[in-house]
Amino acid sequence: MSLHVDPARFAEATGSARLEMVRHVAGCPACREAVAEHDPALLFALLAITPIPARMLDEVSSGVAAGAGRERERMPLRLAAAAAVAALALITGYATLVHREAPPEPALAAQATPPPAVPAARADVEVEPAGGVSHVVDLTVGETQVVMVYNGDLHL
Repeated sequence: MSLHVDPARFAEATGSARLEMVRHVAGCPACREAVAEHDPALLFALLAITPIPARMLDEVSSGVAAGAGRERERMPLRLAAAAAVAALALITGYATLVHREAPPEPALAAQATPPPAVPAARADVEVEPAGGVSHVVDLTVGETQVVMVYNGDLHL
């Protein structure tokens, strides 16, 4: 029985067994190489035993808070853009339904074959509150449907 970590077992391990393997892989270059060959993403497990300085956590938190403040300033622009897209979709859908081709001339009408049956085009937009601050915009034009979920408080 080898004292080295089997990369496949390492990938499936949980709890204290995984923590023990993580500590071994951190200190054993041969096992780190074997794990990296098996699946390089498994090396992220080593972060579980890496201490993060409190100063660094504070800096990250401050950066995230500052970014969130900048995103709040952009919110009116995003709402205006969403309203413009919805208005454009409504106008386009209406224009699609209203546009009618001119009837064929009587002489040509007798020769023309009837068009194949096509389901009637439809255009519809629904905006539904989905609980909290989210809204669901369901836009349907003809056979195409686009569903958007908008959450103004979501900061990415």
